[in-house]
Amino acid sequence: MIIPDWALGVSVIIFASMVAKIVLAKLRASTPALPGLRGASDAELGELRQALEATQQRLGEVEERLDFAERLLAGQRDADRLEPPRP
Repeated sequence: MIIPDWALGVSVIIFASMVAKIVLAKLRASTPALPGLRGASDAELGELRQALEATQQRLGEVEERLDFAERLLAGQRDADRLEPPRP
């Protein structure tokens, strides 16, 4: 009996997905969940949210500064290109 090539490929895919499911299940069982957030109070969660919002705000400011610096450098390069050549 000859097994078609596609059947062999399908069996390899099925076997690989079964192995992946087993490995992921073992990893999830051995990896503890975030221990600090399970029993966190509303006050602690509020503090975490405030810290996250402050971090996001600071990241936004850093992105604005980076954009400004990039525009400033690009403007300098354009100005150098537009100057007449020096003898």
